[in-house]
Amino acid sequence: MDTTAPPLDNLRAEIDRIDQQILDLLIERSAVVRRIGEVKGDRLDGRPALRPAREAQILRRLAERAGGRFPTAVLVRMWRELVAAHTRLQAPLSVAVFARKEDAHRVWDLARDHFGSATPMLQVDRPMQALRALGDGSATVAVLPLPGDDESWWVSLMSDQDPRLRVFARLPFVTGSAADGEEVRALAVGQLDLEASGADLTLLAIEAEPGLSRGRLRDLLVAARLQPGWAAAWRSPSPPQALHLVEVDSFVGDGDGRIADLRKAARGEILRVVPVGGYARPLSPD
Repeated sequence: MDTTAPPLDNLRAEIDRIDQQILDLLIERSAVVRRIGEVKGDRLDGRPALRPAREAQILRRLAERAGGRFPTAVLVRMWRELVAAHTRLQAPLSVAVFARKEDAHRVWDLARDHFGSATPMLQVDRPMQALRALGDGSATVAVLPLPGDDESWWVSLMSDQDPRLRVFARLPFVTGSAADGEEVRALAVGQLDLEASGADLTLLAIEAEPGLSRGRLRDLLVAARLQPGWAAAWRSPSPPQALHLVEVDSFVGDGDGRIADLRKAARGEILRVVPVGGYARPLSPD
């Protein structure tokens, strides 16, 4: 009588063995994260234990290692869940979410996918409510859709008063993977120090003369070696004021020489330039 186990049973046993190894490694990783939290101690000072640049470097390295053998979007979503859980081991993490009615569920899903299914989330009715939640302690991160023209919540990020709020991520981290129509994008805001990840984008808030056109601003940015991407503008008629929010392709800190070059070339048309955010360039699904 043949007592050899069927091939399917052998394969299932192999999956069970691999699952146990994965779980053991996850427990080992959690122990290391707890030790990191102990080393950080009071240095967080109430801020979230997020390291967006470090997280992006990890995800890039894993996606490269997978080399197409595992779907990038699925890989990133799994690791984002893991990163969120381990972040909460070090310090509290909660998210306030604002979204326009037509995109409410999709922006909520972006926040959930990025910051973890077990992370407390609060839905708010207005953009400034999301930002105020960061100040009163009811949230450590705010997620808002990319602003369009005449949306002004981002203007408050130009303040130089501590603690400064900055955009530290653009969601989703894997672009072009939306299955239900045009992709919705959002920004994550928090009290974080910005770090370069090696492949980054920066949000510049620019106060300009009201007569400065978008085309002229784009030309000035390109001449200053700041390649512009998407942009939004907010204009006030009384007193006349024009503020532009522009995403540029590279990491730009407060003292970056290109900001000085931009203002010099503008000859008074640009009054102030403030980096209000910086984040890792999102990955493609491939």
